[in-house]
Amino acid sequence: MKRKLITVVGLVAAGVLAGTGTSQAADAGVYTTTGGGWAGWTENGDTMTVCDISSDGYGVRGYIYTPNAGDPGNGTVLIKGNDASNDGNCATFAKNLSETNHISIKVCQYAGDVVKSCAYTRIR
Repeated sequence: MKRKLITVVGLVAAGVLAGTGTSQAADAGVYTTTGGGWAGWTENGDTMTVCDISSDGYGVRGYIYTPNAGDPGNGTVLIKGNDASNDGNCATFAKNLSETNHISIKVCQYAGDVVKSCAYTRIR
C-alpha cells in the first residue's frame, strides 16, 4: 500500500511540474471577405504568414495589432506584411511579441492605395 501511495504521489508531482511554465498556443487565421487572401499567426515563434490565393489583381496585406477599445478592427500595428501576388508562395514575418499583449490579426486585399475586403479576428 505504501509503495502505491508513493507511486501515485510521484505521478501527480510529475504532472504538476510538467504543466508549469507552459502556455496555451493561440494560433489563428482569417480570410479576406472575398476569400482572395489569408493571414495566419503561429504563436510558437511569433510568426505571421500572408498568402495571396487569388489571381485577381490584388495583393494581400496582413497585420498583427493591439486592438483599440471600442474599435477592435483597428489599433496599434505591431507587424505588417504583404504578399503581392498569387505565385504559389506565401510571405512570412516574425517579431518577438510579449505573451501578455492582447493581439488581433487582420487581412486585407490591396492594389496601390486601394484597401478592401478586410477581415479580422482576435488572437489573444
